Amino acid sequence: MHPDHPHKLPTGSHIDGQTVYKPGEESADFIIIGSGAAGGTAAQFLTEQGFSVIILEEGPYVPTHKFGVDVYPGMKSLFRDIGSQAAQGKAIFPILQGRCVGGSTTINSAIAWRAPESVYETWQQDFGIDFSHADLEPHFDYLDKALTVKPVEDCTLGQHNNLFGLAANRMGMQSQRTRRYDSGCEASASCLTGCRSGKKMAMNIAFIPQALHKGARLYSNTKALKISKGPKVHTEHTVFYAKRGIILAASAIQTPGILKRSGLRNKALGRYFQIHPASSLVGYFDRDISMQTGATQGYNSIHFLDSHRFKLEVLSLPPELITTRLPLLGPQLSQKMLEYKQLLNWAVILKAGAHGTVKQRFGKDWISYTLTPADMNSLRQAYKTLSEMMFAVGAKEVLPCVYGMPILRSADDLKLWDNASIDPKAYSLVSSHLFGTTRMGPHKKSSVVVLNFQVHGMDKVYVLDSSIFPTNIGVNPQHTIMAVARLGTSRLV
Repeated sequence: MHPDHPHKLPTGSHIDGQTVYKPGEESADFIIIGSGAAGGTAAQFLTEQGFSVIILEEGPYVPTHKFGVDVYPGMKSLFRDIGSQAAQGKAIFPILQGRCVGGSTTINSAIAWRAPESVYETWQQDFGIDFSHADLEPHFDYLDKALTVKPVEDCTLGQHNNLFGLAANRMGMQSQRTRRYDSGCEASASCLTGCRSGKKMAMNIAFIPQALHKGARLYSNTKALKISKGPKVHTEHTVFYAKRGIILAASAIQTPGILKRSGLRNKALGRYFQIHPASSLVGYFDRDISMQTGATQGYNSIHFLDSHRFKLEVLSLPPELITTRLPLLGPQLSQKMLEYKQLLNWAVILKAGAHGTVKQRFGKDWISYTLTPADMNSLRQAYKTLSEMMFAVGAKEVLPCVYGMPILRSADDLKLWDNASIDPKAYSLVSSHLFGTTRMGPHKKSSVVVLNFQVHGMDKVYVLDSSIFPTNIGVNPQHTIMAVARLGTSRLV
């Protein structure tokens, strides 16, 4: 049995909110809203220090033994709005989030990148943040050890990852094997629907069960509606009183909504929303690649991060989702799907400069975001680079899911990217890396959270998720979110 199996958890440590029908009150030293990267880390740290903790999670607790291989059931039980939550702007595209115990750590690829030192230098110089890369180093080191962070091993790479490293080498690009939270990956390339082997060290497997064994209580299917003086967290039936503090770790989308419903009036609330827009490109080969075998994401490159603001990476997709990346319909699509084992999918994440907003409309989170022309130029260059990499390792076709772009059949066609549209509507985008909306800083006019992680004007209410980040960071954010959450919790203690 895995650590999250109900039979292995302490009796009474998990309460399903759907079984609570009568009004009641509960109390603990700390109430944590959210069980993902930030919330799970805070819960584990606080319980290790001997504090009583209650964790509130809006989504269900889906134990590992119930994870499946099919995409739709997985998205229905683990994703917010079955993956249909979207940003509205010049283009409409999905914003993917986990909505379950473990949050997005349950459904992502367990990538452990430390934000570049230049990010913290910018935060200190431009936004007055009072912690540095050196302050986070001991927390990164702890997380590396506690969550078995290591590069993908030879036995779990798979062809789709090996080819990326080979292509980068042939083009003179720096690349590296992806460092992940990995306690023995079984190379099933199915991180997206939850790790069925329980080897991905997500919060549902690692820190949440550890916190429960130290006395924490977890309420799943329990949505935090608002915070009031006390401080107290109000849910549909239960009021949770925090003796020492409330920690918001609900994400850059849900955290500002909770604060807005709690009556916070702050001009910066919900503003400065940033993301890493992402997209991917499919290559077709005359031999089997079999991206369904191997690590979901096993190779990446930040070669162009400083110069062109993009990061390239492998991203294997199951058949149900690879169809959304192919510019084909009808019999042509059917034929290409029969050749699924000959396809590979590589992706780009963009360190975009655009800012958006997150507001409350009719009780729902409303996300507004539009990429700038500079962002789109970077994205187009990333697509051209990925195409060149694919041809460098023998691709017979590159199939851009970009309006107006034909299927590319040789390196001679790379020049077509130079005239490709930079209209965001022409591209198939998605994002799961979210920042801003309750930005940290010393001044109330431009920030929501002060330098000690407390919300301006709200006593004993703290924010520890990536909504406090002044900017995006250019690399996968989970590891940095956890390190910052651990630093913030240690200062709070």
